[in-house]
Amino acid sequence: MGVPKWRRSSSKLDAFYEAVKLRQIVTQMVMRSYGMKTGNYKRLVPKKVRAEYPDLAKLFDRVDKYQEQVEETGMLEQYDNWMITKTRSNLLHYSSLMVGHITSANEIRCTIEQEYIKRILLQDDAIADVANIKQEVQFVEEFFAIDLNKYMCLAEQLEKVRNYLYRWKRSTVNEYKEFLKNKQEEQNK
Repeated sequence: MGVPKWRRSSSKLDAFYEAVKLRQIVTQMVMRSYGMKTGNYKRLVPKKVRAEYPDLAKLFDRVDKYQEQVEETGMLEQYDNWMITKTRSNLLHYSSLMVGHITSANEIRCTIEQEYIKRILLQDDAIADVANIKQEVQFVEEFFAIDLNKYMCLAEQLEKVRNYLYRWKRSTVNEYKEFLKNKQEEQNK
């Protein structure tokens, strides 16, 4: 009999999976111009994505409803296109970097001290990317006077990713300490 899911400890793949989910949420938010762009959005969420992330399907439906409300108020006409484009670009860039840093850190097979250090630094970069996404979202919410968490559950996902990354980093640091301890014991022999 397996271990119940709620009793399992998190793995580094959990951090990656949650980061990919966060990137999906950010991408959907950006593709919709924060709910200020009119258009048919059903086509923006491919069936493959809905099947791969079933827990996000409900979220996308909530986004569609919010989208309709915002379009009725005509918020898009209040702001210049370049500003929307720039913030969209920033969010896509940070979310791409976050997944890239996690992937790079995960690919490192730590056998020497420099590899542990490099992995820890990449994990730090991924944590910083989460903070950058959070700051950019806060700017968008304040500048455009919209509440993105009202329909995206973004803050919850940002926290989840950040917590997984901190746990993964802590385990890497503990492995590194154990590596240094073993290395020191070997030198003392």
